[in-house]
Amino acid sequence: MKAYSIFDDFADDAVLIMESEGIQLTVHPLGMPRPTPEEMKHILESYDCVIIGTSQKITEDMFENIHEPRIIATASVGIDHIEIPQDKQKLISIYNTPTANAQSVAEYTIGCALSCCKRLHEGSNLYLEGKDNKSLSRKPEDLKNKTIGVVGAGNISKKVMEFARFFDMKIICWTAHPDKHKEFAEEGVFFVPIEILMEQSDVISVNLPNIIETQKIISEKLIERMKDNVIFISVSRLEVIDFEALLEKAKANKNFYVCMDIDVSESVLEKIKGVDNVMITPHIAGGTIETRKRMFLETAKQVVAHKNIYEK
Repeated sequence: MKAYSIFDDFADDAVLIMESEGIQLTVHPLGMPRPTPEEMKHILESYDCVIIGTSQKITEDMFENIHEPRIIATASVGIDHIEIPQDKQKLISIYNTPTANAQSVAEYTIGCALSCCKRLHEGSNLYLEGKDNKSLSRKPEDLKNKTIGVVGAGNISKKVMEFARFFDMKIICWTAHPDKHKEFAEEGVFFVPIEILMEQSDVISVNLPNIIETQKIISEKLIERMKDNVIFISVSRLEVIDFEALLEKAKANKNFYVCMDIDVSESVLEKIKGVDNVMITPHIAGGTIETRKRMFLETAKQVVAHKNIYEK
């Protein structure tokens, strides 16, 4: 099997795992720009397996000359950056890394909650302006005894709940499939309708995949139900949320905090300029050094497992 990693820093231990199983791995040249769409098409045609991340888009037109099985391994949780033509889907095996970033993203979520509760950003700005804590829009608060509403019940949500328990927070959760997560009840988590979650939560954590069923699920009507002083944190794609409605709520209520980790566009940046209670980071929540290593290892192990199954 021949494999190609677009990551020029693909971890040595991940390389070793693959090469020890007879996989001929080519790592993208160090320091070179990531493949262009045309180059990616050529790579797909030349290698049995490609290893990519969310910034590397694979589109339907790249499969024009693909007539043999291919593996696409993505060092990410989401797979919405990969488009497979209907007539080629049986040829393509896709592997992602659903657990590798849970720790890092959950830490980011709790970090945002703490930063907002403790008024760190506002306090820093006041200090630079020569003002004291009497100028805060609201006194700092603790997370203890606050209600966190977790939207979604995947690996990231589970880790967020684990951290929330450490801070003695009350935990409520909405998921489309509560029957699949009955173990949560044993850990003190209450499943509620999403409307109730929006109304009762002091902190909201949104961790949903970007699929047809979830697009704009955090709608204008749900945003209207939120408290005026809620801390809203999302690590989901922008498509999951009615961002315009969310921004309007933030502009109208200076203690309504918004923290989002997304692929930032110029249009979004223009909209949030001057809105101090909105913080957007450029898709960094799961981008820690440790997550990257876990993703590379998980990817390598999945490719090896696939090879061993299909070569028997």
